[in-house]
Order: sequence, then C-alpha cells, then structure tokens
Amino acid sequence: MKGRVRRALPMGLAITAGLLAVVFCVLVPVLLLLRLDDDELARWSDIGQAVSPVAVFFSGAAFLGITAALLMQGRELRNQREELRIAQEEQARSSELAMRELHTDLIKMAIEDSELRSVWPAPAPGEQTTRKDHYCNLILTSRRSPMRPAPSSSQNSAMPCGS
Repeated sequence: MKGRVRRALPMGLAITAGLLAVVFCVLVPVLLLLRLDDDELARWSDIGQAVSPVAVFFSGAAFLGITAALLMQGRELRNQREELRIAQEEQARSSELAMRELHTDLIKMAIEDSELRSVWPAPAPGEQTTRKDHYCNLILTSRRSPMRPAPSSSQNSAMPCGS
C-alpha cells in the first residue's frame, strides 16, 4: 500500500503542475491582451507576423522528426520480428533435439534391461522384441537429422536391420 502512495504522489504532482502550466499559458496572454490598446495590439500583430516563418521552420522540423521516428520504429519492428523468427526456429530445433535425446535414452534403457524391453510393442505379432530391434531403431533415428529429410520407405527397407 505504501508503494502505491509513493508512486501516486509524484504522478499527481506532475499532472497538477502540467495543468497549472497550461492554464498559465492561456490566461496570461488573454489578460495581457485585454490591457492593450489598438496601436499596441497592431504592433504585437506585426511582430507575430514577422516571427511566423520561424514557426513554419520549427513545424517542418517537427514533422521531419516525427517522420524519422516512425521510420526508425518500423525498422526496429522488422528487426524484432526477424529476431523472434530466429528464436522460434532455434527453440523448435532445441525441442527436436531434446525429444531425440529422450528417445535415445529410452531405447538405450530397453537395450540394457530385458524387463524394460518387454514393455515395447513387438515388431510383428507373435515375435519378441530383441536388442537388435532397438539398436536398429537407434540407427534409423540417428539417420534423420533436423537438416535432412527422413528416408523414404524404400530406403528403410534397404537398411541392414533385418532379422
């Protein structure tokens, strides 16, 4: 609760100061204009017209500054999108590698322990899964890398993992 009060107090003071500045900037010129006669108003009008090219210059400079800021924000947004795309690709690659490591670890456990091997489905009905089947699975899995497509079924049948 104290943290909120500490943060709200400076914000309230800033808003109050801003409102007072706006009121001051509006009221002071109005009050000054009410006290001036026609000759004095004409003189100030001439001064305002003489200064107007400076206002045009600063307006143009402000427009160019806003345009430059928008262009830089657009470029930064494109860069962030590219970085996000790269990060997503890296995350997908990392996830794929983690899944492959998990698969490899599970198969290694099945190769080493016959009780765990019995949990795996049989290669064909009525046949027992052998260590050779799991080793063949490791070979086939290692041939598929994230950069290479998986071998076609005709290539799989030519693999030296038969019984």
